[in-house]
Amino acid sequence: MPCSNRTFWLPILNANVKIVNAVRATGLKRLNKKIPPWSDAEYLLYSQKGNRIIGQTMMKKRHEFARDLLLAECFDMNGRFLAKLEEALLSYATQPTWVLAAHDSKLDVYHGKTVYVDLNAALVSSFLGNALYMLGSALSTNTAKIIRDELKRRTVQPLLDRLIGTKTPFYWQNRNSNWNAVCFNGMASAILTTVDDKPTRAAALAAIINQSDNYLRAFFGDGYGSEGVGYYNYGFEEYAELREKICDVTNGQIDLFKNVNVGAISHLPLLLSMRNQNVASFGDSRPGLQFSSSLTQYSMYAYGESATAVAPNTRTLPGKLMSLILPATKQRTCPQLLYTSHPDQLRHVFEQSKVAVFRGNGSSLFDMTFKVAGNGGHSHNDIGSYSIVFSNTFVVGDAGGPLYYDADAFGTKRYNSPLINSYGHPVPVVSGKNQSEAVAVQKMHNFTLTHTLSAIEDTATTDLAAAYDVPTLERVERKVTFSRVGAGQVSIQDTVEMKPGASVDFESVFTPLGTWTPTGAASGLVTSNTGVTVNVCITASALFTIDARVLTSYNVTWTRVGVKVVSPERYAAAIKNKGSMMDNIIGFIDGSKIETYRITQKRGRTEDALPDLQRLLYSGHKRRHCLNFQAVTAPDGLCVHF
Repeated sequence: MPCSNRTFWLPILNANVKIVNAVRATGLKRLNKKIPPWSDAEYLLYSQKGNRIIGQTMMKKRHEFARDLLLAECFDMNGRFLAKLEEALLSYATQPTWVLAAHDSKLDVYHGKTVYVDLNAALVSSFLGNALYMLGSALSTNTAKIIRDELKRRTVQPLLDRLIGTKTPFYWQNRNSNWNAVCFNGMASAILTTVDDKPTRAAALAAIINQSDNYLRAFFGDGYGSEGVGYYNYGFEEYAELREKICDVTNGQIDLFKNVNVGAISHLPLLLSMRNQNVASFGDSRPGLQFSSSLTQYSMYAYGESATAVAPNTRTLPGKLMSLILPATKQRTCPQLLYTSHPDQLRHVFEQSKVAVFRGNGSSLFDMTFKVAGNGGHSHNDIGSYSIVFSNTFVVGDAGGPLYYDADAFGTKRYNSPLINSYGHPVPVVSGKNQSEAVAVQKMHNFTLTHTLSAIEDTATTDLAAAYDVPTLERVERKVTFSRVGAGQVSIQDTVEMKPGASVDFESVFTPLGTWTPTGAASGLVTSNTGVTVNVCITASALFTIDARVLTSYNVTWTRVGVKVVSPERYAAAIKNKGSMMDNIIGFIDGSKIETYRITQKRGRTEDALPDLQRLLYSGHKRRHCLNFQAVTAPDGLCVHF
């Protein structure tokens, strides 16, 4: 609604006095300043050094400056902010590019060689188109013309040429990712506010409605989103906002939520969350990120499960205005829908994507999410990964995604990072090999997830073998047991089977999300930064060594603990002659080549003599003995017997 319609706006503004006052105060601060300057140097940092943060921050500050003035002028509509606003709008609309540097790696858009609509260009287009519509004749003719011309040249006409024209579509138009929803939502606003020809506008919107279905392919049929919680928030917020716009212009006759899968997709926050809104940070989701509360509330309102009307998105200008309008008017532009499934309080299993969420009950303190497949855009090589919460704290499992992106994050070096490849995930290493690229593996192999469910214990089992390019590997069975007895307990059991004649080279891995402190040869303590502690006990049917190391990547720090099976063949060879010195016992513990001996055995020559074995192994360590043997144990728990 144009800002000049005070009959509409005054009741809305009176219902949101605190917000209006805050917006006005921010606008007043802007009056004495100029819009932050455009910086070529900062924008070009990405193409020069791979740094996208500085340039994007510069562009974001310019957007926020113009947005704050626009809202302030719209709320008061007395001309106080208009001159400064026009100055900012002209600078913003005519800046060298609206496209983020990371999306213009060859700088073709920047240098004017081509046109492109990316996530940010869609945001700018939505903002400028709505500015024209909201302010109307309050803007000078010259300012309005420049903004309209820039919109047509940079984004609106290029997209029309690809929606209803003959030019090759932008890649995101047919892509199953958040880009589809974000770009179409922003450009729908721009088209609705700047395309005067009604048939052209209608044809473009029809194409947007049709092609926006591609976004829904980012989800499995069970509603699980392959892009992770962060990109679910980003993409589905925009898709829900687009829904409101389409319902508005079609009088509710076309509803994007009337799709067979959207019911489950819109309820994903209820299905995938553990208790206290904790969500496993799979893929590029940042650690600790939760589902958007406003988006969740919007979905519940859409399906009649809540009487509270909220906007799904507050990032865009239309979203911010909608957040004021919907709660005040409670008017539905889209008809109320019905979702008949009722979430189970104890667990939810996504049968198609092979993801299981196990929740504790009143007394048990553990929650867990176990992921077998579900890979797609923004996912990692993490088949078989998991996330464990104890007492409302993430303690063990997936470390999440990057806290920032650089040029490598989506390039050929993406899987060099232990945060993204399987090495830094709680999944096995087989014959020295990490998992293969997960999306490709998932396309070639249908992983299974079998489960047993009860009030006191849930189990989930899968075979991870197909994730490894190891021809001699028969199976890698991972079984998760989630117990709700007492305070609860989680067991993760890996079983490896090689083909006949192949030796075992296997490392099971878990990843503490806190400080790891060994408490014994096969146990340790994980302590979170809030003081929550859990005990970890390790058992195996074969000898093993433990290697713990702290990893850091993309500003995320976590610990990787590898439990590596000691080859039975090497162990047998080491003790084949109990009367002689045993070669390389320590060699396959810590990599050294020191020879060790029976406790009382020395070499024949005095100059070759070494301290007895017990002193050699226990120098600086407390002595430990294995029962039922005349034996000693090495500091890392390997039992050396005679």
